[in-house]
Amino acid sequence: MNKKELRKEYIVKRNSLLNSDKIILEKLIINRILENFAFSNKITSCFLPILSKNELDTWDLIRAIRDKHGKIALTKWDDKSHLLAHRIYNEDTIIETNSYGIPEPINGETISDNQLDFILVPLLIADIKGNRVGYGKGVYDRFLSTCVVKTKFIGISFFELVDEIEDIDKNDIPLHYCVTPTKMYCFEK
Repeated sequence: MNKKELRKEYIVKRNSLLNSDKIILEKLIINRILENFAFSNKITSCFLPILSKNELDTWDLIRAIRDKHGKIALTKWDDKSHLLAHRIYNEDTIIETNSYGIPEPINGETISDNQLDFILVPLLIADIKGNRVGYGKGVYDRFLSTCVVKTKFIGISFFELVDEIEDIDKNDIPLHYCVTPTKMYCFEK
């Protein structure tokens, strides 16, 4: 299937998740992430969930990474550059919802992309080669293309991966890993 078809299908599937099922899937995903990655003394970029779109609620994961002595850098949309910026999250961070309905930090220390060790990447679905389908605006692809080689891209999916996304192009940046409720996929060579 192509990205447009997959996007449509998986938005419906994600919106159809019952809250009780979603909570169970989130716990499985978070546990799998924590079992497979060492966050201590690392900086992890994390998105805040758009709960109206039934996205994975990342707050428990954020707390768990901080409990493991990792730092969290929350994403913030820059209207001028059309890129994501990052601000370190702490107890003084103020979160507000932007005009697109996305919660983001409005204060805090800004860090550069090359300081990030891990990036938790939102997606609707990915394939077995590490290609992903998001909302179709290319925001994360532009961001991931600016990262240094050491940075690992970790996709998070409620759903098991599809065999192939047919219309991948040169601007699509693949994941290094994808975590689902039942498995962690590794795409690194």
